[in-house]
Amino acid sequence: MKNVLVQYQGGGYDGCIWEWNFFFLDGDGNFHDIYSSGCAGIKDAAGLYVLDMDDDDVFVIDLTDAEAIEEFSRESNAVNVAGVLQWFNKEEDFGIEFFAVCSECGEHITSSEDVCLEDWHGCGGIASTADRLLCSDCRNNSTCCCCGEYVGKDGFDYERDTDECNESILQELVEYDENNGPMCQYCWEAKRDELIKEWHEDLSWRSFAFGEPDRFSDAMRWFWGLA
Repeated sequence: MKNVLVQYQGGGYDGCIWEWNFFFLDGDGNFHDIYSSGCAGIKDAAGLYVLDMDDDDVFVIDLTDAEAIEEFSRESNAVNVAGVLQWFNKEEDFGIEFFAVCSECGEHITSSEDVCLEDWHGCGGIASTADRLLCSDCRNNSTCCCCGEYVGKDGFDYERDTDECNESILQELVEYDENNGPMCQYCWEAKRDELIKEWHEDLSWRSFAFGEPDRFSDAMRWFWGLA
């Protein structure tokens, strides 16, 4: 086989028996270790004899086929795809045009420096992984306008948790989101609470100064801790 990427289960860190490993067979059929770990990790060509290429846990990707590379990028773990892309960026002598696919816009990413990994979570033991691989444009366009955290292209659903908001506050929140970009839940709630506090301070001042609204009216229930 030539110009193929091979994905197999090499083992991994202590206690792990499934971590994906990778090697590359170039145009001359020469072996190149991309990532190997665990008891079954293949470090050199001599180790190939133990690998059953027909095994269900071995995947062979034809790197001369763009559709095969796309399928690999979409179906494989985002961290692994980013690692393979980084390896090919450093090894430019093989004439392979490897790329990753952005999870959000579907564009091809040819430089590992443009890869952003998001939606991190634990995956057993001390390991963690990411579920989304983004291009730099999608990452920049989908960050919270206040803190920079990734929130996705739609941002936080600001129609939730609005029971304490009157219509004017809700409209301010919507306009702030539209004018400044998406917000994460934490910053959205902080902005909401800031506007509610200002609204309550205004109500309290008008109630004391002018008697409107009446201190014991429904509009002031929050003042007595009844809202």
